[in-house]
Amino acid sequence: MISMELNKGLQAPLFVTKDVFGNTVDLNTYRGQKVMVSFYRFASCPFCNLRIQRILGNYSKFEEQGLRMISFWQSPANSILEHVGQQHLPFPMIPDPEKNFYRLYHVENSWIGALKVMREPGLVMKALKGRFNPLEADGDMNQLPADFLLNPDLTIHTAYYGEHIGDHIEFAEIERFLGIL
Repeated sequence: MISMELNKGLQAPLFVTKDVFGNTVDLNTYRGQKVMVSFYRFASCPFCNLRIQRILGNYSKFEEQGLRMISFWQSPANSILEHVGQQHLPFPMIPDPEKNFYRLYHVENSWIGALKVMREPGLVMKALKGRFNPLEADGDMNQLPADFLLNPDLTIHTAYYGEHIGDHIEFAEIERFLGIL
């Protein structure tokens, strides 16, 4: 794994930025709540959009348990709205084409990691069956995803760095964090 990764128990790096609608997103205002901060690839990424569909299918359960979510995308706002935004996410979508927040959270690129997705042909087939075209990339093709579960004091409970381009934290881990399992 990457030596610069954030780890459990560390204070999550704070940020203040704007989402795709121009609303201010200040991590400090989430203090007192459980939060999941997720870093996705680009807005037309089939793996990311498959993940978003799965998140939306579980969102009400997560929200009932008090989980708040924030998503970062390496695409510009107009692309996020055109692609992933059509799914009407109930949480902030933050454009970060300069990848400032990716660097802040030590989210990396890896061609080896990008290719590791081929070890999961079922995931590849599900992702490519969607309506999203991976060739419309407006970000790095080798960007790896990452998810961070934050405690109410905004310390890191779980830092999950994806091993490949479709690898996110398991829902069971989120449910354990929320006390569902």
